[in-house]
Amino acid sequence: MKKPLLVHYYITNKCNAKCEFCDIWKTNDNDNAKIEDVLPNLAAARKLGAKFVDFTGGEPLLNPNLPQFLESAKKLNFITSVTTNAILFEKYAHKLRAKIDLLHFSIDGTREVHDKIRGVKSFDKVIDSIPIAIENKLYPDLLFTYTNENIDCVPEVYEIARKNKLILILDPVFSTNGKNLISDETTEKARNFAKQGGVYLNAAHLKLRKNDGNDVKNPICKAVESTIVILPDDSLALPCFHNRKKTLEIGGNLENVRKSDEVNNFVNLQGKLDVCKNCQINCYMDPSYQYCKNSLFFASTTSKLKYSVWKYLIYKRKLP
Repeated sequence: MKKPLLVHYYITNKCNAKCEFCDIWKTNDNDNAKIEDVLPNLAAARKLGAKFVDFTGGEPLLNPNLPQFLESAKKLNFITSVTTNAILFEKYAHKLRAKIDLLHFSIDGTREVHDKIRGVKSFDKVIDSIPIAIENKLYPDLLFTYTNENIDCVPEVYEIARKNKLILILDPVFSTNGKNLISDETTEKARNFAKQGGVYLNAAHLKLRKNDGNDVKNPICKAVESTIVILPDDSLALPCFHNRKKTLEIGGNLENVRKSDEVNNFVNLQGKLDVCKNCQINCYMDPSYQYCKNSLFFASTTSKLKYSVWKYLIYKRKLP
């Protein structure tokens, strides 16, 4: 088994939004990951070779220990990532200062469209949080999850991004059952808009969708190898969060659990299970491209290069 690249750490199942394209908020599970579990798991994951840690949820800011998790991750030389709806960002911004390398604010259209999609009035929170983030040496990318219904709102959000010298990320909505939710017309609109400066769209996502997603006979997905998925209850999810077939209790023993026969069995099955058919889940396909030396690898790498040029050379944003 190759070294993992990424830790998807689900530090909470709680959420203060009701997004149309997400069902995490519908669960009755209100777990928050605990410090005594998270800190040793981070150390173990780093020892296993992971370089990135994405603290996610639910809404990650609903776990009050997020600043301490980030501080520990930075001491371990992780590249840190957090995506937030920004509802609580102003409250915690000073505690997050210079601790997040890749901060994403979710914004999905104009005020009316965004608030409808999110199920709560959060558009103004995003806008108000942008200068607060910059003041605290955090430079949020604006993460636009595009659908057939909101794709025409991209220009308005792009203007917000350009005005603040922030990257606009276009991320195609995905289903968890392999169904493509994006029309050809919407794809073409997104592809054309991604040609503009300061806009990131992983071209490999579009190529994957054109090929009907993951092929179980010749799988692209390397979710188990590339990504360590840890749930709030201190368990390892296999093969991934959205289509987990099994969870393994970690109990302070992540290294041994990761090297267990059960995990190795899932390595052999990754991308080949029935639930993997036509899968297009962005957060697992993205790291998987790095393990596939084919056109998807080159499309993804080229897109990330453009992102880096615009963010760090043209916009002159610096990592904390």
